[in-house]
Amino acid sequence: MASVQLPFGKTSLNIALPPQWINKGVLSPVRLSGVISVAKECRRQLREEITGGPWDGFNFSSSRLCVVIDDATRPTPVNEIFPSLLEVLIERGFDPSNLTVLVACGTHAPMSRDMICRRLGVEEDTGLRIINHNCFDEKALFNLGASPSGMRVSFNRQLEEADGVVLVGTIEPHIMAGFGGGLKNLLPGCAGLETIMDTHLMGSASERFGNIGLFRSECPVRARIDEGALMLKKPVFLINTVLDPDGRPVGFFCGDPVDAFDSGCRMARELWGVPVKEQVDIVIASSNPMNHDLCQASKAFGTAIRAVKNGGLLIVCISVENGVGDYCVSPAGESYEKTRDRIRSFGVEEYVAWKKREKGKKLPFYEVFLTHSCGEALRKADIFVFSKDIPLEQLNSFGLFKAFDNVNSLIESAEKEFPEAGVLISPHGGVCFPDIVSSGKA
Repeated sequence: MASVQLPFGKTSLNIALPPQWINKGVLSPVRLSGVISVAKECRRQLREEITGGPWDGFNFSSSRLCVVIDDATRPTPVNEIFPSLLEVLIERGFDPSNLTVLVACGTHAPMSRDMICRRLGVEEDTGLRIINHNCFDEKALFNLGASPSGMRVSFNRQLEEADGVVLVGTIEPHIMAGFGGGLKNLLPGCAGLETIMDTHLMGSASERFGNIGLFRSECPVRARIDEGALMLKKPVFLINTVLDPDGRPVGFFCGDPVDAFDSGCRMARELWGVPVKEQVDIVIASSNPMNHDLCQASKAFGTAIRAVKNGGLLIVCISVENGVGDYCVSPAGESYEKTRDRIRSFGVEEYVAWKKREKGKKLPFYEVFLTHSCGEALRKADIFVFSKDIPLEQLNSFGLFKAFDNVNSLIESAEKEFPEAGVLISPHGGVCFPDIVSSGKA
């Protein structure tokens, strides 16, 4: 009996495959040569870029800067970037007392000051002005009105008060926005809830969750994100990394927030997009490297599902450090099978409407978004999940996937449904995406 091995948190998971399952290959990201020193590259590129482009004519000695960093759910090596950034800014005459660090929480939970300082690579008593963005606090927001597409645009007031903005993040495939990073640190990272809703809930779910690996010109959600973010109309400087499968930096992109991001996306697509000639019956994926919490790990559903045939099966093995985390989906109140059949009969939007009626109240935005995301994958194929880090009863309560308490029983159930099957293995299913060659769509 053949077996496969998947990354599973800090260990690995060995899975024995049924004899009639044919291993069709592994979705392996490209291993780019040349791991870089982020601190060294940051200083080098900043010294070249920071006097031109967005910063042409900028007066560092008397200006206020807002440095926007992504939160702990992202793998950005902020602790290597921020000290180097501060060093170069001081070389240009910048006064650190004019600096505000804003954490782009979006709708995520805030971070403690200690966690933020460790993320920044500085001492906790450093005296830095540090703020968690709160999209729900209307008093902390300022409005820019409607975008050309009609989106309601509001941002954290710290961005209004700053003379310039620096965005620190990482470019990686994203199921809705094509790629994370870029101006996404501003929107949704530092936007008001209505603005976030106007991107995350725009159009039907089927149109929003097939965008992974698309460039900005091909991705309506990313186009709207950039449209809203650019309404800020002040100098915005981008610092983004690209990381390899082991979390090591292989690319560093800084400068104009659109041009530098586009360059980084080309590298990220080369790294994480794997050509696949045809879809298979079953994909077995690890949520790696999305190991922060269930909310982050669930991205593997939308990433790996592209390689599964309609009516097939997606198996996702999840190892997470922080349990459910921000996965705020309320219990379905019915079995996985009933939820699946309801979604397939009526669509995810109608399922959400039904759930609202059953609960007699409006569902929080993030629950709607996560239900749309997972529901779109479930509409296409069954989803079986194994995790040792979240109680089985809690996992099954969501209704959007069927959870098992051990991987052997999961495979036994899968074999009953698929006695014979072609199988693809995705060791980095949280990020690595299948590029279906025959469809012509990235």
